Amino acid sequence: MTISRVWSVLAIGASATFWGLAAQAQAPGLYYAWRSINGDLTACLNRSTAALTSQELDNIQVEGNSVAGTTADSTAVFVCLESLDTTTVTTTVMIMVSSNNDDVAFELRETLKESF
Repeated sequence: MTISRVWSVLAIGASATFWGLAAQAQAPGLYYAWRSINGDLTACLNRSTAALTSQELDNIQVEGNSVAGTTADSTAVFVCLESLDTTTVTTTVMIMVSSNNDDVAFELRETLKESF
């Protein structure tokens, strides 16, 4: 009976230790911005792709209404949402940049906003 208690204490201690280690991992920062533009979904996707290309992001992929690309330490995603208003053609574009380095993510977001 004493041996089973020892194993129980060891198991609880080990799980608490491993849980504590996982809780110390830093979550990546996520920075985003959005704006409305005159133009349709295709124009928004083209401008998004051009902005990612101009900043030399790799692995640029267009999927539906979004465009994503990566750097060595960041991921950037543009999402284009076309307005349902039939009187004017407008699209809302949202950019999200994520990185473990907040300064890098913020700077990339600002540069992509200017490039767009």
